[in-house]
Amino acid sequence: MPYVELSDLTGSIPAHDLVRALDDNNDKQIDAAVWAKVQADACEEVDGLLEGRFTTPITLDPLPKVIKRAAIAFACELCYRRRGTPDDANPWFKSAQAFRKILTHISAGELKLSVTPNSDAAAPDPVAAVITETSPLGAGGARLG
Repeated sequence: MPYVELSDLTGSIPAHDLVRALDDNNDKQIDAAVWAKVQADACEEVDGLLEGRFTTPITLDPLPKVIKRAAIAFACELCYRRRGTPDDANPWFKSAQAFRKILTHISAGELKLSVTPNSDAAAPDPVAAVITETSPLGAGGARLG
């Protein structure tokens, strides 16, 4: 299961830029083979950063958000790189670099890879506490008045 789908890029890259990035035959349509390559490269980068510590590809369900977001950042960065956007002008370069550092820290064991459980299956955490005090009115709680 890939970490990123084309629909994940909606809103992250303007539609016209996304088509330009993924349309190699100039028919103003996203080429499926081009997207498949970008998708595979983004997922491979995630795996490459985590494979020393984890078995890849990661098959956790749900997929940890950091993996999903890293793959989206890598795919967006690759879309701009495909059309020759230099790193200093690539709007996704800094985000992708930040995710590379995070995944490197996870791989080194300095950060944990966490999965949020499905809310339907998760038991609620207890949020109440019972506090007892001696009544200022005395042992029986005498009535006022």
